Amino acid sequence: MNLSRDRNKRMSSRPVDSSLNADLSSGFTFVYSAVFLMSLNGLFAKVIPLDAASITALRSFIAVVGLGLFGLIRNRRYRLPSMAHLVGVYGLGVLLGIHWVTFFHSMQVSTVAVGMLSLFSFPILTILVEPLFSRERLAGGDIVAGILVLAGLSVMVSQDLADLHGPILSGVFWGVGSAFLFATRNLVQKYFFQDVTSDTLLFHQGIAIAVMLLPFLGVRQTAILPLSGIVNLLLLGILCTAGAHTFYAASLKRLPAKSVALIGCLQPVLATLFAWLVIQETPQLNVLFGGAIILSVAAYESAGKRSRPLLRR
Repeated sequence: MNLSRDRNKRMSSRPVDSSLNADLSSGFTFVYSAVFLMSLNGLFAKVIPLDAASITALRSFIAVVGLGLFGLIRNRRYRLPSMAHLVGVYGLGVLLGIHWVTFFHSMQVSTVAVGMLSLFSFPILTILVEPLFSRERLAGGDIVAGILVLAGLSVMVSQDLADLHGPILSGVFWGVGSAFLFATRNLVQKYFFQDVTSDTLLFHQGIAIAVMLLPFLGVRQTAILPLSGIVNLLLLGILCTAGAHTFYAASLKRLPAKSVALIGCLQPVLATLFAWLVIQETPQLNVLFGGAIILSVAAYESAGKRSRPLLRR
């Protein structure tokens, strides 16, 4: 009798375990795809000859058009279920738009490295603030992981931040402000809008950003944009905006926000690599060492989150 009960218990747990593994697997696929595409943002910020507000407005418009065409092809309707959802999602769009403007401005007034690395104070903010949403106790391991990420980022910019005057200080200021906005948007979206699909979220947020920034669009500069600039804007809008942020939102539905944030710290590492390959910026030893720390934390988060949910069951 006991053997039969145990067998039934094991059989009933298998679909749950399988479902958890499927969610984790797809979650990691989404987050790593998003990280790869987002890491290209720094290059676009430098090669597109427009101000940060114009770039953000145009990338949002292109993303909305791209998602709209995708919706027509797949017969998807980007409807929000209530007026409360409408207000909330469009409010998140405002946060996302200001985050993009401050992020691009940070890289334009300083360097890609400073903008990218200062932005990645957001995992620390996510780790510290998420317990207010999840009502879970802040784990010691999460604090250690956050400190390690901060240490890695500090090592990567240690030589650049020796001079606290001029463009470096300005870049860090705008980058950390952007990080705060990004962490806030991610947590609110994860805990209050789980019932809205990822592409629907980005579609409506993209509309909010495009409308908000339309008065700040540099019309003259946009009108004389060369063909290369137009191509780069299309790539930025379709791949690094519509694609990347849809993947990112999908990963937040399947993984803890702190895990997504910490794995996202691969972005500055990849951005440094792309800068080296594309514009021949040779990374310094401190950048490589700090990047190795970040890679270790991201790998730990990936491996740990695959096993821990099943162990708890």
